[in-house]
Amino acid sequence: MQFPLTTYNSQTVSTLLKERKRSEQFLFLLLFLSTLCLVPLLVIGGVAFGFGTVAALIGILLLGALVVRWPVVGFFLVVTGALVIDQSPLALLGNKPEVYVFYWPPSLEGLPDRPIGFFIVFVLLVTLMHGLLRRQKTLRGGALLPAYLFLMLCVLWGIVHGLMGSGNIKIMVNEVRPFWYLFLGYVLGYNLVHSKKQIYLFFWFVIIGAGIKAFEGCYIYVFILHMKLDGINEIMSHEDSYFWCAILLLIVLFSLHHRYWPQFATSLALLPFLLVALVANNRRTDFGALMLAVLVAWLLLFLIRPEARKSLTLVLVITVLVVGAYVAAFGNQNGGFSLPARAVLSLFHPDPRDAASNAYRAIEDYDLQYTVHQNPLGLGFGKPFLEPILLPNILSIDPVYLFIPHNTIYWVWMRLGPIGYVALWVFFGAIIVRGCFYTRQLNDRYLQLVAIYVVCMVIMEIIVAYYDYQLSFYRNVLYVGILVGILMKLPFIDAGEEPNARENTRAHTELPLPYLGSGHA
Repeated sequence: MQFPLTTYNSQTVSTLLKERKRSEQFLFLLLFLSTLCLVPLLVIGGVAFGFGTVAALIGILLLGALVVRWPVVGFFLVVTGALVIDQSPLALLGNKPEVYVFYWPPSLEGLPDRPIGFFIVFVLLVTLMHGLLRRQKTLRGGALLPAYLFLMLCVLWGIVHGLMGSGNIKIMVNEVRPFWYLFLGYVLGYNLVHSKKQIYLFFWFVIIGAGIKAFEGCYIYVFILHMKLDGINEIMSHEDSYFWCAILLLIVLFSLHHRYWPQFATSLALLPFLLVALVANNRRTDFGALMLAVLVAWLLLFLIRPEARKSLTLVLVITVLVVGAYVAAFGNQNGGFSLPARAVLSLFHPDPRDAASNAYRAIEDYDLQYTVHQNPLGLGFGKPFLEPILLPNILSIDPVYLFIPHNTIYWVWMRLGPIGYVALWVFFGAIIVRGCFYTRQLNDRYLQLVAIYVVCMVIMEIIVAYYDYQLSFYRNVLYVGILVGILMKLPFIDAGEEPNARENTRAHTELPLPYLGSGHA
């Protein structure tokens, strides 16, 4: 009885092999003919538009194909862009290659969104199509969606109010875009992160991305500036200091809570470069925000780890003594090593440069509050705020200084009025409360660490946004939005479940990547 079955199987295998051979021959012929036809077109296109443009177009098409197959590729590309690509490149490196992610080449300026925005929408549409083809609900809003929609509804009011008041449409679009990116980042993180493996991979991107920018900062400091910072306010973008402080916060959490050695060791190896770049970039607000974030992290750990409270208290006392001694010893000294101490001391006793900066911000805050009182419903987007006290004219440095101030918390208040201001704090408050609740609820130690990290990063964003533009920077708001999306998925990942058929969705949103985490709590 077995012999006919064996013969039948052999014949079937032979037939299948012949069909496979024919299909491979057909595929080879198709690729050969396509290449034969495309080569002349590529040459003609290269001559007409430049070979760099043609190469960029081919790269975009290849990335688009990868995103169509694995939408999660698009998620990590967006993360890479936020971490590594400059929104407004400084000129210290000279004519470095232009990477059109957060801005367009001159020939395409004027489009309603930047390349990164169009790309995120494309990734989300592909994710939606994957779900529709399988008759599943792929794009979800999560528990924070009402808070987001409340804020975005207030932003819509600011747009309408600005248009009614003849606001500058170009500036209006630039002002609204950060809120849009904050929302897109959240939707992206919430819908494309489904597993602990992806969270491990995400933090590898965070660590390596910060390391790349730290190497760039060290190169500028050592080889371009020859370790001389006289007359230099910053060597790189404001946002980079925020990302470098994020790694310092991560090192603290690895030290005090859960020591995932591969990422901890890598972060420690990058620490000297991060510190040099951070000190040279000289963003004093980030130092203060980091100190507050570390204190919040300590408080959360103190609450969730009663068995470690004695050691945590000892760590706090030693840290306060060491930091206090450092500030006392170097707060009035010159030199790179003393810059963090001077930054902390300048919060209470600013030097002439910092005093001038503080005075400018004080006038700016007064003008913003005056504008709020004169416009109870908000000023709306696209219009300059009022100047009862005139600010120095810095149009040559910042063309929108009367539209987007340093204090982007008051900026929201001034644009959207008291209801929009409440919406902003409801949004931030919901994130912090849920993050603290998840910290106590989660069982997995690494996921607990992630929840604490997100809470602290949001608090850092609020502090830096109060003093230094951060809510208007695309890289920052995208990153914060992604972090919040990940935060809202932690309970599902910790419980090993996902709403609406997780496994079917993940099969088409996850790359077949090797497992990069230890998997234990």
